[in-house]
Amino acid sequence: MAAGWDGRTRGTHWMQRALVGIIRAVGVRPIYWVMHLWLVWYCLVRGSERRSSYQFHRIRGRNRVQAIVDVYRSFYHFGKAIVDRFAVYSGHTFDVEVENWNLYLDKVKGKDSVVLLFSHLGNSEMAAYTMNTAAKKMNILLFGGESAVVLANRAKVLNENKAGMIIVNPGEMDHIYAVNEALLRGEVLAIAGDRNMGSKTISCRFMGKEAPLPAGVFQLCVTSKCPILLTFVIKEGVNAYHIYTEELHPNAALSRMERAQDLAQQFAGRLEQMAYQYPYEWFNFYNFWK
Repeated sequence: MAAGWDGRTRGTHWMQRALVGIIRAVGVRPIYWVMHLWLVWYCLVRGSERRSSYQFHRIRGRNRVQAIVDVYRSFYHFGKAIVDRFAVYSGHTFDVEVENWNLYLDKVKGKDSVVLLFSHLGNSEMAAYTMNTAAKKMNILLFGGESAVVLANRAKVLNENKAGMIIVNPGEMDHIYAVNEALLRGEVLAIAGDRNMGSKTISCRFMGKEAPLPAGVFQLCVTSKCPILLTFVIKEGVNAYHIYTEELHPNAALSRMERAQDLAQQFAGRLEQMAYQYPYEWFNFYNFWK
Protein backbone atom coordinates (compact mmCIF):
# COMPACT_ATOMS: atom_id res chain seq x y z
CA MET A 1 0.00 0.00 0.00
CA ALA A 2 1.22 3.50 -0.73
CA ALA A 3 2.65 5.74 1.95
CA GLY A 4 0.11 7.37 4.23
CA TRP A 5 -2.26 5.93 6.79
CA ASP A 6 -0.91 2.46 7.63
CA GLY A 7 -4.07 1.06 9.24
CA ARG A 8 -2.79 1.28 12.82
CA THR A 9 -4.65 3.17 15.53
CA ARG A 10 -2.40 5.88 17.02
CA GLY A 11 -1.46 6.09 20.69
CA THR A 12 0.41 3.92 23.16
CA HIS A 13 -1.18 0.88 24.81
CA TRP A 14 -1.78 2.71 28.08
CA MET A 15 -3.38 5.66 26.26
CA GLN A 16 -5.74 3.32 24.43
CA ARG A 17 -6.67 1.54 27.67
CA ALA A 18 -7.20 4.89 29.38
CA LEU A 19 -9.48 6.05 26.56
CA VAL A 20 -11.80 3.10 27.14
CA GLY A 21 -12.08 4.03 30.83
CA ILE A 22 -12.58 7.75 30.16
CA ILE A 23 -15.37 7.10 27.66
CA ARG A 24 -17.03 4.75 30.12
CA ALA A 25 -16.98 7.57 32.67
CA VAL A 26 -17.95 10.65 30.61
CA GLY A 27 -19.32 9.41 27.27
CA VAL A 28 -18.20 10.36 23.76
CA ARG A 29 -19.32 13.99 23.46
CA PRO A 30 -16.59 15.50 25.74
CA ILE A 31 -13.95 13.50 23.88
CA TYR A 32 -15.13 14.95 20.56
CA TRP A 33 -14.61 18.48 21.94
CA VAL A 34 -11.17 17.68 23.34
CA MET A 35 -10.09 16.47 19.89
CA HIS A 36 -10.19 20.06 18.63
CA LEU A 37 -7.29 20.93 20.97
CA TRP A 38 -4.79 18.63 19.25
CA LEU A 39 -6.27 18.17 15.77
CA VAL A 40 -4.44 21.16 14.21
CA TRP A 41 -1.15 19.76 15.49
CA TYR A 42 -2.06 16.31 14.14
CA CYS A 43 -2.83 17.80 10.70
CA LEU A 44 0.60 19.45 10.68
CA VAL A 45 2.67 16.42 11.70
CA ARG A 46 0.87 13.77 9.63
CA GLY A 47 2.21 15.05 6.32
CA SER A 48 1.51 12.13 3.98
CA GLU A 49 -2.00 11.63 5.34
CA ARG A 50 -2.70 15.36 5.09
CA ARG A 51 -1.49 15.47 1.48
CA SER A 52 -3.58 12.43 0.54
CA SER A 53 -6.71 13.92 2.07
CA TYR A 54 -6.00 17.23 0.33
CA GLN A 55 -5.63 15.39 -2.99
CA PHE A 56 -9.00 13.69 -2.50
CA HIS A 57 -10.80 16.96 -1.81
CA ARG A 58 -9.12 18.68 -4.76
CA ILE A 59 -10.15 15.84 -7.08
CA ARG A 60 -13.74 16.13 -5.92
CA GLY A 61 -13.74 19.76 -7.08
CA ARG A 62 -12.78 21.89 -4.07
CA ASN A 63 -10.47 24.90 -4.46
CA ARG A 64 -7.23 25.14 -2.45
CA VAL A 65 -8.66 26.99 0.56
CA GLN A 66 -11.74 24.79 0.70
CA ALA A 67 -9.60 21.65 0.44
CA ILE A 68 -7.40 22.76 3.37
CA VAL A 69 -10.49 23.28 5.55
CA ASP A 70 -11.88 19.96 4.35
CA VAL A 71 -8.72 18.13 5.43
CA TYR A 72 -9.32 19.33 8.99
CA ARG A 73 -12.99 18.28 8.81
CA SER A 74 -12.02 14.86 7.46
CA PHE A 75 -9.51 14.28 10.28
CA TYR A 76 -12.14 15.38 12.80
CA HIS A 77 -14.66 12.87 11.45
CA PHE A 78 -11.98 10.19 11.45
CA GLY A 79 -11.17 11.01 15.06
CA LYS A 80 -14.83 10.59 15.98
CA ALA A 81 -14.88 7.21 14.21
CA ILE A 82 -11.91 6.04 16.29
CA VAL A 83 -13.51 7.32 19.51
CA ASP A 84 -16.74 5.52 18.64
CA ARG A 85 -14.86 2.24 18.21
CA PHE A 86 -13.35 2.63 21.66
CA ALA A 87 -16.79 3.59 22.96
CA VAL A 88 -18.08 0.20 21.83
CA TYR A 89 -15.15 -1.42 23.63
CA SER A 90 -16.26 0.42 26.79
CA GLY A 91 -19.80 -0.96 26.52
CA HIS A 92 -21.41 2.12 24.94
CA THR A 93 -24.21 1.43 22.44
CA PHE A 94 -25.21 3.49 19.41
CA ASP A 95 -28.55 3.83 17.66
CA VAL A 96 -28.08 2.09 14.31
CA GLU A 97 -30.56 2.03 11.43
CA VAL A 98 -29.92 -0.59 8.76
CA GLU A 99 -31.36 0.19 5.35
CA ASN A 100 -32.69 -2.93 3.56
CA TRP A 101 -32.39 -4.98 6.75
CA ASN A 102 -34.94 -7.48 5.41
CA LEU A 103 -32.78 -8.01 2.32
CA TYR A 104 -29.84 -8.84 4.57
CA LEU A 105 -31.92 -11.20 6.72
CA ASP A 106 -33.21 -12.97 3.62
CA LYS A 107 -29.68 -13.61 2.39
CA VAL A 108 -28.21 -14.81 5.68
CA LYS A 109 -31.14 -17.18 6.24
CA GLY A 110 -30.34 -18.94 2.96
CA LYS A 111 -28.00 -21.92 2.72
CA ASP A 112 -25.31 -20.06 0.77
CA SER A 113 -22.49 -18.00 2.19
CA VAL A 114 -22.80 -14.22 1.98
CA VAL A 115 -20.04 -11.73 1.13
CA LEU A 116 -20.45 -8.40 2.91
CA LEU A 117 -18.41 -5.99 0.82
CA PHE A 118 -17.46 -2.83 2.73
CA SER A 119 -15.08 0.10 2.31
CA HIS A 120 -13.07 2.64 4.28
CA LEU A 121 -15.69 5.27 3.66
CA GLY A 122 -17.46 5.56 7.00
CA ASN A 123 -17.00 3.49 10.14
CA SER A 124 -17.46 -0.01 8.75
CA GLU A 125 -16.32 -1.74 11.94
CA MET A 126 -19.65 -0.73 13.48
CA ALA A 127 -21.49 -3.04 11.05
CA ALA A 128 -19.82 -6.07 12.61
CA TYR A 129 -21.34 -5.14 15.97
CA THR A 130 -24.80 -4.60 14.49
CA MET A 131 -25.49 -6.88 11.53
CA ASN A 132 -24.65 -10.29 12.94
CA THR A 133 -27.55 -12.70 13.40
CA ALA A 134 -28.06 -16.17 14.82
CA ALA A 135 -28.53 -17.51 11.28
CA LYS A 136 -24.87 -17.29 10.25
CA LYS A 137 -21.60 -16.45 11.92
CA MET A 138 -19.93 -13.32 10.56
CA ASN A 139 -16.18 -13.39 9.84
CA ILE A 140 -14.46 -10.02 9.41
CA LEU A 141 -11.22 -9.84 7.46
CA LEU A 142 -9.00 -7.39 9.39
CA PHE A 143 -5.48 -6.00 9.23
CA GLY A 144 -3.22 -7.77 11.73
CA GLY A 145 -0.86 -4.86 12.39
CA GLU A 146 -3.12 -3.21 14.97
CA SER A 147 -2.10 -2.80 18.61
CA ALA A 148 -2.68 -5.63 21.08
CA VAL A 149 -5.20 -3.43 22.94
CA VAL A 150 -7.34 -2.85 19.84
CA LEU A 151 -7.16 -6.48 18.71
CA ALA A 152 -8.09 -7.78 22.15
CA ASN A 153 -11.04 -5.41 22.48
CA ARG A 154 -12.24 -6.18 18.97
CA ALA A 155 -12.08 -9.91 19.64
CA LYS A 156 -14.04 -9.49 22.88
CA VAL A 157 -16.85 -7.40 21.34
CA LEU A 158 -17.05 -9.56 18.22
CA ASN A 159 -17.26 -12.71 20.31
CA GLU A 160 -20.11 -11.16 22.31
CA ASN A 161 -21.87 -10.57 18.98
CA LYS A 162 -21.17 -14.13 17.78
CA ALA A 163 -18.71 -12.90 15.16
CA GLY A 164 -15.01 -13.48 14.65
CA MET A 165 -11.88 -12.07 13.03
CA ILE A 166 -9.76 -13.41 10.20
CA ILE A 167 -6.43 -11.64 10.56
CA VAL A 168 -4.44 -10.61 7.48
CA ASN A 169 -0.71 -10.43 8.14
CA PRO A 170 1.39 -9.06 5.24
CA GLY A 171 3.49 -11.77 3.61
CA GLU A 172 1.47 -14.62 5.13
CA MET A 173 -1.23 -16.79 3.54
CA ASP A 174 -3.10 -18.21 6.55
CA HIS A 175 -6.08 -15.91 6.00
CA ILE A 176 -6.76 -17.47 2.58
CA TYR A 177 -7.41 -20.88 4.15
CA ALA A 178 -9.58 -19.30 6.87
CA VAL A 179 -11.62 -17.43 4.22
CA ASN A 180 -12.21 -20.61 2.19
CA GLU A 181 -13.24 -22.53 5.30
CA ALA A 182 -15.74 -19.82 6.30
CA LEU A 183 -17.29 -19.92 2.83
CA LEU A 184 -17.46 -23.71 2.86
CA ARG A 185 -19.33 -23.52 6.17
CA GLY A 186 -21.89 -21.16 4.59
CA GLU A 187 -21.00 -18.19 6.82
CA VAL A 188 -20.84 -14.42 6.26
CA LEU A 189 -17.51 -12.99 5.10
CA ALA A 190 -17.03 -9.23 5.59
CA ILE A 191 -14.19 -7.89 3.46
CA ALA A 192 -12.99 -4.47 2.25
CA GLY A 193 -13.05 -3.81 -1.48
CA ASP A 194 -11.03 -0.58 -1.48
CA ARG A 195 -7.77 -1.36 0.32
CA ASN A 196 -4.94 -2.85 -1.73
CA MET A 197 -2.23 -4.45 0.41
CA GLY A 198 0.34 -4.89 -2.37
CA SER A 199 -1.32 -7.80 -4.22
CA LYS A 200 -2.67 -7.85 -7.78
CA THR A 201 -5.09 -5.06 -8.63
CA ILE A 202 -7.97 -4.24 -10.96
CA SER A 203 -7.94 -0.75 -12.44
CA CYS A 204 -11.31 1.03 -12.14
CA ARG A 205 -12.58 4.46 -13.05
CA PHE A 206 -13.08 6.40 -9.83
CA MET A 207 -13.79 10.15 -9.60
CA GLY A 208 -12.49 10.70 -13.13
CA LYS A 209 -9.19 8.85 -12.64
CA GLU A 210 -7.94 5.26 -12.67
CA ALA A 211 -7.70 3.68 -9.21
CA PRO A 212 -6.34 0.21 -8.30
CA LEU A 213 -8.69 -2.05 -6.35
CA PRO A 214 -7.66 -5.45 -4.90
CA ALA A 215 -8.24 -8.05 -7.62
CA GLY A 216 -8.41 -10.96 -5.18
CA VAL A 217 -11.48 -9.59 -3.41
CA PHE A 218 -13.57 -9.38 -6.55
CA GLN A 219 -12.28 -12.65 -7.96
CA LEU A 220 -13.32 -14.27 -4.68
CA CYS A 221 -16.80 -12.74 -4.97
CA VAL A 222 -17.18 -14.11 -8.50
CA THR A 223 -15.85 -17.62 -7.84
CA SER A 224 -17.82 -18.10 -4.61
CA LYS A 225 -21.10 -17.53 -6.51
CA CYS A 226 -22.77 -16.37 -3.30
CA PRO A 227 -24.85 -13.22 -2.65
CA ILE A 228 -22.77 -10.02 -2.51
CA LEU A 229 -24.02 -7.19 -0.31
CA LEU A 230 -22.39 -3.77 -0.39
CA THR A 231 -22.45 -1.82 2.88
CA PHE A 232 -21.59 1.73 3.94
CA VAL A 233 -21.73 2.75 7.63
CA ILE A 234 -22.27 6.50 7.98
CA LYS A 235 -22.36 8.52 11.21
CA GLU A 236 -25.50 10.69 11.35
CA GLY A 237 -25.39 12.11 14.86
CA VAL A 238 -23.55 11.95 18.16
CA ASN A 239 -25.12 8.60 18.95
CA ALA A 240 -26.54 7.50 15.58
CA TYR A 241 -25.35 5.53 12.56
CA HIS A 242 -27.03 4.65 9.27
CA ILE A 243 -25.99 1.49 7.41
CA TYR A 244 -26.68 1.46 3.67
CA THR A 245 -27.05 -2.07 2.28
CA GLU A 246 -27.62 -3.14 -1.31
CA GLU A 247 -26.96 -6.19 -3.47
CA LEU A 248 -24.43 -6.28 -6.31
CA HIS A 249 -24.93 -8.63 -9.26
CA PRO A 250 -22.01 -9.85 -11.39
CA ASN A 251 -22.83 -10.06 -15.10
CA ALA A 252 -23.28 -13.79 -15.78
CA ALA A 253 -22.82 -13.27 -19.53
CA LEU A 254 -19.16 -12.30 -19.04
CA SER A 255 -16.10 -14.47 -18.50
CA ARG A 256 -14.83 -14.96 -14.95
CA MET A 257 -12.15 -12.27 -15.27
CA GLU A 258 -14.59 -9.90 -16.95
CA ARG A 259 -17.15 -10.50 -14.18
CA ALA A 260 -14.53 -9.57 -11.58
CA GLN A 261 -13.70 -6.38 -13.51
CA ASP A 262 -17.40 -5.53 -13.89
CA LEU A 263 -18.07 -6.15 -10.20
CA ALA A 264 -15.09 -4.00 -9.19
CA GLN A 265 -16.37 -1.18 -11.39
CA GLN A 266 -19.85 -1.49 -9.86
CA PHE A 267 -18.22 -1.17 -6.44
CA ALA A 268 -16.09 1.80 -7.54
CA GLY A 269 -19.12 3.56 -9.04
CA ARG A 270 -21.18 3.22 -5.88
CA LEU A 271 -18.19 4.20 -3.72
CA GLU A 272 -17.77 7.34 -5.83
CA GLN A 273 -21.41 8.31 -5.31
CA MET A 274 -21.08 7.89 -1.55
CA ALA A 275 -17.74 9.74 -1.48
CA TYR A 276 -19.38 12.77 -3.08
CA GLN A 277 -22.35 12.49 -0.72
CA TYR A 278 -20.26 12.01 2.45
CA PRO A 279 -16.79 13.45 1.63
CA TYR A 280 -15.69 13.86 5.24
CA GLU A 281 -16.22 10.14 5.87
CA TRP A 282 -13.45 9.26 3.37
CA PHE A 283 -10.82 7.52 5.50
CA ASN A 284 -8.39 6.24 2.85
CA PHE A 285 -5.51 8.48 3.92
CA TYR A 286 -3.01 7.47 1.25
CA ASN A 287 -2.63 8.06 -2.50
CA PHE A 288 -5.70 6.10 -3.55
CA TRP A 289 -5.07 6.64 -7.26
CA LYS A 290 -1.40 5.61 -7.37
